[in-house]
Amino acid sequence: MRDFFKSNTFKVFLSTVFVVIVLSVFTNSIESNILSSTVNSVTYPLSKVTAATNKDKDGRSIEELIAENEKLKEENAELRNQLVNYYDTLTENTRLWKFYDLKKENPNYTIVPSIVLRRDSNDEFYSCTLDKGTTSDVSVGDPVVSQNGLVGWVSEVDLHTCKVITVLSPQTSVGAIDNKTSDTGIVSGSAKYCDKGQTTFAKLSAKHKVKKGHIITTTGISGLYPKGLIVGEVVDVCYDTYNTSYYAVIEPYDDIKTIKELAIITEYTGQGEVLINAKSGKK
Repeated sequence: MRDFFKSNTFKVFLSTVFVVIVLSVFTNSIESNILSSTVNSVTYPLSKVTAATNKDKDGRSIEELIAENEKLKEENAELRNQLVNYYDTLTENTRLWKFYDLKKENPNYTIVPSIVLRRDSNDEFYSCTLDKGTTSDVSVGDPVVSQNGLVGWVSEVDLHTCKVITVLSPQTSVGAIDNKTSDTGIVSGSAKYCDKGQTTFAKLSAKHKVKKGHIITTTGISGLYPKGLIVGEVVDVCYDTYNTSYYAVIEPYDDIKTIKELAIITEYTGQGEVLINAKSGKK
C-alpha cells in the first residue's frame, strides 16, 4: 500500500484531481455534475482500498482483532501461571524423592521437604531459616534432617518459615549412642569445632570404648528426636581437663554450613507427649 502512494500513478491521480477542481470553478452546474461524477469515479476505488485495510484476509474488523488479541493475552497469562504451578509441584516432588529412603525405612515419619532461605550471618553456629512454617504443621522442637542424618531442630516458627538451630550449636542437646559399643552420651555443639563443621559427643564414661570411625546415632529416649537418626562419624576422641571427662569429635556426613535442601520431621512414633500436646493445642 505504501508503494502505491509513492508510485507515478498516484502522482498522476493527484494532478488530475487538482486540474478538475480548478476547472470546476469556471464551469456551469452541468459541468460541475460531470466533474463530480469524474471525481467519484476516481475516489471510489481508493475508498474501497482504505476499507480493505481495516479488515484482515478473513474479513474480520479491527475491533474484532483487538478483542481476539486481548483474549489471547488472558489465555497466555493463565498458561504461564499453570506452568509455574507445575514447576513448583515438580520441585516439591523432587525434594521429597530425595528423602524416599528415609521415609521407606521409617513409614511412621511425616516428612516436610524444605529449602534454606537464608543463614544468620551473626550466628557463629550456622543457624538458618527454612521455607516451611505452621501452615505445613511445623512446630518448635521438630527435628531437621538431611539425606544423611540429623542437622538440627526448629527453634522458632511462623506461618511460612522456621528457624533452625544446628547440631554445631551448644544450644543443641541430643541423647546419642555409639552403634558399635553402645556407649551413650550427649551430642552438643562447641565453638572450638563449629567452624570445621563438627560437633561433640560428650559426657562419655571413663571406661568408654568409642573410637575413630564409629557411627553415632540418636537414642530416641527423650522423645525429642526419633531413634536411630545418624549424627555423624567419630573423627577423634579427646579428654576435657576442665570437666575431667572424655568426649568424641563428630563429623556429620553433610556440610551443615552450606547444605541447601533439608526436611522437617513433624510426626513420628515415640514423639514426646509435650510436643504432641503442643501440636494438638492441649495444655
